[in-house]
Amino acid sequence: MVIHGAGCALLDVLYAGADFAGPAFTAVMSRRDGDGGLRPGSLVFSEDLEAFAGRDYPRILADLTAGCGPASYTVGGPSVVSLIHAAQMLHGSGHTVRFYGALGSDEAASRMAACLERIPSLRTKLTIKAGSTARTDVLSDRRHENGQGERTFIHLPGSASLLSPEELGEDFFDARITAFGGTALLPRLHDGLTGLLRKARQRGAATVVNLVYDYRSDSGGRKWKLGARDDAYPFIDALLCDTDEALKTAGAARAEDAARWFLSRGTGAVVVTRGAKPALLASAGGLFAPLGLSELPVSQSIAAALAGGAGQGDTTGCGDNFTGGFLAALAERLGSGGQADLRETCIPAVVAGGFACFTLGGVFYERRAGEKRELLAPYLASYRAPPA
Repeated sequence: MVIHGAGCALLDVLYAGADFAGPAFTAVMSRRDGDGGLRPGSLVFSEDLEAFAGRDYPRILADLTAGCGPASYTVGGPSVVSLIHAAQMLHGSGHTVRFYGALGSDEAASRMAACLERIPSLRTKLTIKAGSTARTDVLSDRRHENGQGERTFIHLPGSASLLSPEELGEDFFDARITAFGGTALLPRLHDGLTGLLRKARQRGAATVVNLVYDYRSDSGGRKWKLGARDDAYPFIDALLCDTDEALKTAGAARAEDAARWFLSRGTGAVVVTRGAKPALLASAGGLFAPLGLSELPVSQSIAAALAGGAGQGDTTGCGDNFTGGFLAALAERLGSGGQADLRETCIPAVVAGGFACFTLGGVFYERRAGEKRELLAPYLASYRAPPA
């Protein structure tokens, strides 16, 4: 089975040890939606942060990091990170996973390419743009939310964000599953999403969309849209998002209402992650068997390990890995025929999302093929085990 994905890929520049309660952060924290200030768990564009703070971004970053340099660099972005995880889980099983995206022609592109070379299980088709590669500075505070950890994102779009639907090429649609991730950070792709999804469906593909914070829309206080006319929903088999993304995209006050709204617009199935709280999931039928609005808890074994001090406590990439786990499980279930079980498809996703907290950044770089799958196995078994 072939999985093709397109959307956001960027260089994540990771800063550990942030203090969201400290004076440098509180000085630039958001006071209202769309004002350009920082907000834990959300993304802001560097130019909007500059306007909000009245200072240039390099000075703001120096204050926020107390002059400390990055802890590391890694591949980031809701599309490529999810596909990396899917490729790692499916390696050796006959499935092909390929990412379609864009890089600039700068030092960040070289760092990205070096990172991608460390993931031989993922195939790529990259368009090279003149200018800078998209970059996100990720500041993590592992003490936030009573030790659950949280991060905030400052995005510098660069020319690589200008990928257009036409640049994906016809071969993008030669897949059984097509996935679009974080397209709100690629305006041309995002506005063309309806047409891309429709074409993928016409070519016989299952379609999966995972959202990202849409600051382009949020800065104007508008309801977020999928597709230029907000009409992509009937062509989506599974929509994955976190609570904030769900509320803003559906224009709802509660996650439950958002999930129902998505289904009412023709979306086949919806999954709303809620951090440490159980995820919400529901299916109207179609690719997935019908399922009323249900909850799926986080992995208690992973939560216990984190509470005991294991790993980094960094939530960067949790949602992206959740999507990757979902894609890998969906590929395996579609291979067996019949309708997929949404709850069963989400269980490996829940474990994958939690496991991301053990690393700094969203990507686990394997020392050998199959390593991540083996490390996840006991947590997956524990999740599926009946209560004692």
